[in-house]
Amino acid sequence: MLTMSASPANGKATEDRRELDQIAAELYSLLPDAFAAARDDEVRQARTEGRPELARALAKLRKPTQSAWLVNLLWRNQRKDVEKLLELADDLRRAQAEMSIAELLRLGDRRRDLEIQLLRDVRRLAEQAGVNVTASMERDVQETLDAALARPEVADEIRSGRLVKPASYAGFGTIPTAAPTEVEGEPTEAPPKGAAPPSPPPKKASAEERAAQRSRDRRREAERRVQDARTALEATSAELDAHSRAAAEAIRQQQTLRERVDDLQQQLRDVREEALAADHAALAATRRRDQTKKAHETATQALERAEKQLEEL
Repeated sequence: MLTMSASPANGKATEDRRELDQIAAELYSLLPDAFAAARDDEVRQARTEGRPELARALAKLRKPTQSAWLVNLLWRNQRKDVEKLLELADDLRRAQAEMSIAELLRLGDRRRDLEIQLLRDVRRLAEQAGVNVTASMERDVQETLDAALARPEVADEIRSGRLVKPASYAGFGTIPTAAPTEVEGEPTEAPPKGAAPPSPPPKKASAEERAAQRSRDRRREAERRVQDARTALEATSAELDAHSRAAAEAIRQQQTLRERVDDLQQQLRDVREEALAADHAALAATRRRDQTKKAHETATQALERAEKQLEEL
């Protein structure tokens, strides 16, 4: 059992220790093969203590798959590094929405580095727990981490430390994988007392296995670079379409304005011609006015002389 029955003197402390979240944290830290028996013990303990609601809640806890257990193990032991990866989700979505190619590539490199480091950590932690990580299990862990970047609910499951099955990343969305779980219902009976849950013995990786692992790492990195390049290509394609539409509109606007400029220039030429003709007309009218004024003055002088002569007579 994970906890012991409490005496009335320390009942409150026992109550706090047996809260669902704490008990679940203890259960999900166990190897999957030991999960069901430990959970059933907790269910019986809760019933014995007259806590049926806690017993029912504990009975609903599902046994994690081996791959999900690895993710939970990673969260418990490398929480800061896992959180760094999960925090990239908002930045990746923002960069993709803004079609920022440079930022997408930078974040892709950052995500790749974090995932490679986390996969190394999960192999190390599993080996310390006596578990040999297969290529399939490792792939499930990586796909679950990828899915967490695309689906917030997967990230929340990882943060809870109670992941029961892996999730897979599929392009711009994720689809949960069909990982086996226990059948819903009453908990199973615990094994006889003294029977230790089976667990695989620690296995030291051979040179061939290490070489195969390095090969898988290189292939995984190459696949991720292809994925990042495709994402960048999609972003640049969308950006190209937007700029092409903007360029076409700008060309149409340019043609319209050029036609308007041509019309205005023609109007200016016409007005200049009209102004030149008006200048000529004004000059001719001014000359005629001056000539007429001179003739008027001459006639006035002649009239004055004639009137003076008349008076003298």
